[in-house]
Amino acid sequence: MNIKNHSNKFHFKCLECGKDTEPSVFSLKCDCNGVFDIVYDDFSEQYFPRMPIENFGRIYLGEGNTPVLNFREFEKIFNIKSFWMKLENISPTGSFKDRGSATLINAALNESVLEFVEDSSGNAGASIAAYAAKAGMKSHIFVPEKTPQVKIDQIKVYGSNIHLIEGPRQSSTIAAQEFSKKNNLIYLSHNYSPYFCEGMKYFSYEIKETFNNDITDIVIPVGNGSLLIGCFKGYQELIESSQIKKMPNLHCVQAEDFNPIESEIKGKKWNFNPTNSSTIAGGIAVSEPPRKNQVIQSILESNGSAISVNDKSISKWHRNLAKLGVLVEPTCAAVIAGVEKLCQEGVLTHSSKVLVPLTGSGLKDLKSFNI
Repeated sequence: MNIKNHSNKFHFKCLECGKDTEPSVFSLKCDCNGVFDIVYDDFSEQYFPRMPIENFGRIYLGEGNTPVLNFREFEKIFNIKSFWMKLENISPTGSFKDRGSATLINAALNESVLEFVEDSSGNAGASIAAYAAKAGMKSHIFVPEKTPQVKIDQIKVYGSNIHLIEGPRQSSTIAAQEFSKKNNLIYLSHNYSPYFCEGMKYFSYEIKETFNNDITDIVIPVGNGSLLIGCFKGYQELIESSQIKKMPNLHCVQAEDFNPIESEIKGKKWNFNPTNSSTIAGGIAVSEPPRKNQVIQSILESNGSAISVNDKSISKWHRNLAKLGVLVEPTCAAVIAGVEKLCQEGVLTHSSKVLVPLTGSGLKDLKSFNI
């Protein structure tokens, strides 16, 4: 995907009350406490993908244009027509988060941000720290103390001030917000900021460039859901610009102990217990995704589905992938476990043409193999 230096006119719209407001990286929530989405205004001269940034690519580390591989082994195992993996794990910092980080940091640079606060389970923190370093910004990254050491070291190497927080993932968010207020620093949250999701739209455009309209299902691991949201928005633009006729079905995979999206879609009761809840897939260990409703809407409007998988299945596919030469972190293995379950439930069939993103490098979490 070639990056063009242009932007469309746009504004923020609250996803809860519908209020329109001027866009800014300093605005994360509406007065009603809802999160914002980006809506484009100028349809007289369309550029696709539409981007909310002038001079996009000013801060660029080589993100995007990740290759796809056809794994025939999985076509036989799952009895589906085709199976493709998109290698987001070879992105500049080792995860798909680079797509969103590039957009968010470029937007922040345009508003003269010099120092900011962010929280993450690890990958987004490392990614944003890298792009901040490229932009000459000072960053404070909050992560759970149980974050794999390689991810912690990666954040440090980029020169970020790292803060290790005890407790579940949500505790890092709370600590970051408190630090931001106390020190009068912008909270540049990749989960709340709509700019981050916009960067994910290129994922859809790249799939279209490779396959045209020949993928029927995309299965995505979901914690906060930025990739699924961006994928949905990208396909919406492709349909609107008459480049394709139909959107693939977007399926969400969550961990059993962290499945608020699956629970709501299926009408199941879900009560998070921070004491008893755990998963080896740290990238999707999210109990309170701020864009939950937007993720659910994206799934339903694409005729997709949501499922959850257990750690036993994740661990099995983690090792199976490695035996095929694919070294990824457990969150990526969760999506393969999800494909298996979707096949067992008849959601995916012999006619399905499936693509999955490998969202993060296994080099970041080798200890999860228990070698």
